[in-house]
Amino acid sequence: MPALKNTTPATDILTADEDGLDDALPATVKAETALDCSKLERFVGFNLSRAETLVRRLVLEHLAPCQLTLAEFSLLSLVSVNKGVNQRQAGEVLEIAPPNMAHLVDRLANRGLLKRVRGRQDRRVQMLSLSDAGLELLVRAEGLVEEQEARVSAVLTAEEQTQLLALLNKIRTL
Repeated sequence: MPALKNTTPATDILTADEDGLDDALPATVKAETALDCSKLERFVGFNLSRAETLVRRLVLEHLAPCQLTLAEFSLLSLVSVNKGVNQRQAGEVLEIAPPNMAHLVDRLANRGLLKRVRGRQDRRVQMLSLSDAGLELLVRAEGLVEEQEARVSAVLTAEEQTQLLALLNKIRTL
């Protein structure tokens, strides 16, 4: 993981007299000096958060041509392999609050990517399925996400990839 960089020019923070640094050192060098993160890097939560931030950014960059958010991609993926899943179940799995889930489903349905069917026994339940356009976009998006996954996975051996997934799944059971 790259060291955190101080991206704020040092001269905006302290004057040359206050910072205690050599006055001959250019401000740009002061600003690009890596910070000591060793105290933070010993925490699992810090490392998971930094890795998640990087991976999330990469996924969103790859999904941009499809105009999908990560939540939208996740819902389309979930619905594609769980035909007839209801909105509540999908929200629970994706950890999306019911009002936010309703908005997410509305957005995808309004784009013609997702179909909603009222439950036969309980009309309040909405069963979800992909439209043909939704399936087509999902296939395209999955290809883009797989490219991103390959980039992230390239820094790990096959054994490390398997181990990382196993460890992350173990942590998720807390």
